Amino acid sequence: MSRIIAILAVLILVGTAGAEEPEALRDARQIYASLKHPTENQRVAYVTKLVRLRESLTRNDGEVFNAIDAEVVKHPMPASAITPQLARRLVGRWQSPRHPYFYHADGTWASDDNTPQDTGGTWRMEGNQFYKNFRGDAPSSGETIILLTSKDFVYGIAPYYHRRGKAFPWGGR
Repeated sequence: MSRIIAILAVLILVGTAGAEEPEALRDARQIYASLKHPTENQRVAYVTKLVRLRESLTRNDGEVFNAIDAEVVKHPMPASAITPQLARRLVGRWQSPRHPYFYHADGTWASDDNTPQDTGGTWRMEGNQFYKNFRGDAPSSGETIILLTSKDFVYGIAPYYHRRGKAFPWGGR
């Protein structure tokens, strides 16, 4: 009987080890790693693919979330990529898993509603750093921008994921 339990334990360990990192993540990483000198467009496409993979998961997939997050933060936006035109892309309504965020062209932001006086502060971009300051708090030290497209905004070491609009598409949230 103890031998059967030992065999079952080994089978469970082998099964869960592979579950921590999905095959789609390994395949995407291998393809990206095979590029000798990836362009910025290839980096954006790769990180966007990782974001979509993460979106397909549910809250129960926490270990897989962590594996994807660890890969995402390895590919920050180059500091030279942030231009005034790109920074303007942030202006508008974004949805995180928990709150809406409204980034205004005047450098203010609000959460939960569109009134900076309630919950909000100021924001700015410098190089590939995003500074989000809460009203009344000490200035932010900044967090690295990983992805800023017309649909996705990903930044920070955690990282934080935002999606343009009113709906956050990730399952189980």
